Amino acid sequence: MTATQELGGSKEDYLEAIYLLVREKAVARCRDISDRLKVNRSSVTGALQALAKRGLVKYEPYEFATLTNEGKAVAERIVWRHETLIAFFRDVLGTDKGSAEADACRIEHAIGERIMRRLSGFVEFMQRSSVPAKELPLAFREHYAQERHDNEGNHMPGGNREMNARLADLKPGAKAKVIRVSGAAAANGRLMEMGLTRRAMVTVVRVAPLGDPVEVEVRGYNLSLRKTEARAVEVERDE
Repeated sequence: MTATQELGGSKEDYLEAIYLLVREKAVARCRDISDRLKVNRSSVTGALQALAKRGLVKYEPYEFATLTNEGKAVAERIVWRHETLIAFFRDVLGTDKGSAEADACRIEHAIGERIMRRLSGFVEFMQRSSVPAKELPLAFREHYAQERHDNEGNHMPGGNREMNARLADLKPGAKAKVIRVSGAAAANGRLMEMGLTRRAMVTVVRVAPLGDPVEVEVRGYNLSLRKTEARAVEVERDE
């Protein structure tokens, strides 16, 4: 169980308020915390004392509240969840700012960490993606699975890695099915945005004399790839 799950929504709100007040005003006074959270001063005092006992806040009566290193780390995670949810509701779903803020406040305390990471990745993917709308869900799943594979070293589905070829190895006229995009090419997402997602069929149109660039056809249009990009695309030959 994570620190935020153990705290509960109310205490998370206090940590978030302190963090934001320090970011905005350099200090977090009790009255400012009270105003931000719309609670009375006695409630603020009680919450700060409880958080101080847990080592998340430094607080003495009539003084400013500050976050410990542990408290700051927890607060940053809470703020990240909050701001990511707002971005999703506003920028992806198109809701107004007020609704996005209100719904983020309600959901941020209950959403699981695994879903939160995936949602954050989707927001970032949407912000820089040029994939056609109907292909976005599959393109994102491929992007997310590839990132997880690269970060965790897990083996992804897609046949025997020793048997698979690289796009750069194919000759003109060869056809193949994309298995995965690896390395830096997967991290920046450009190739997947251009249609080189898992299971996409590609045909090698032309290879320059020195192997750079490699021209391929995918999803009905031609792409010119640098040799390093073509080496990053693992494929299964279509015999």
